[in-house]
Amino acid sequence: METVKKLDEKFNEKRIVVLTYDMPHQKTYDVFCLLKARGYKDILVYGIDKYYQKKYVPLIEHRPELTTDIQPRELCHNLGYFYEKTTYEQLNIANGSIILIAGAGILPDDFIEKYKIINSHPGYIPNCRGLDALKWAVYERQPIGVTTHMLGKEIDAGEIIERKVIPVYQSDTFHRLCQRVYQNEVKMLIDAIEKVGETHEYIDGGSYVIHRRMKHEYEEKLLERFEEIKNSKSGSGGIKHKLLVFSSDFNRGVA
Repeated sequence: METVKKLDEKFNEKRIVVLTYDMPHQKTYDVFCLLKARGYKDILVYGIDKYYQKKYVPLIEHRPELTTDIQPRELCHNLGYFYEKTTYEQLNIANGSIILIAGAGILPDDFIEKYKIINSHPGYIPNCRGLDALKWAVYERQPIGVTTHMLGKEIDAGEIIERKVIPVYQSDTFHRLCQRVYQNEVKMLIDAIEKVGETHEYIDGGSYVIHRRMKHEYEEKLLERFEEIKNSKSGSGGIKHKLLVFSSDFNRGVA
């Protein structure tokens, strides 16, 4: 296994660092595979212990299930990426690095202030902030989308790299929509590497709520709300109008 020092000597343009959980994780797997497919080499990966256990059991799962139990260390070895298990306190990442979040809990404030960290949020910022963003977007009839942004003082707000509205089609099921959002979430995170040097818009959170996990009493009405969105006509109910307004530059791409 190569040392970080040796890898430093091989970097010529962009140093890419990925933060993730020290455990099998579907988004991490998909991010690594797309990085490799795009030709990115010499990736530095740091695995952090997942210090919390998910206690709340939703009525409706909307995130992809784990399809492989391969450990991140083994995955990185197979892909030719450097891997190290560590803690945020021990990390000392070189200036100028592009740091991607593939999986992480709450990052320490001083860590966020010290580095430029890119997050891919499955919600259209600032309308949908916090947890279960896609579910809340459907329930509250907000634009359904994905946003890549730099982590900062505000949760799911700040320096925006890219925002994209994800359309809802008549043939969609709720879970098909979830898959489309997830695919864009991964793709846009990798796309952000080449967009870091561009001029970015700053969007504050304003009065938009930072959501917690959706309670069962709301989930029970979620699929009904989704069908209303699907069947709404342009100009009725407001949601179709929002999609048209926010999706003028939408590239159907990975839909």
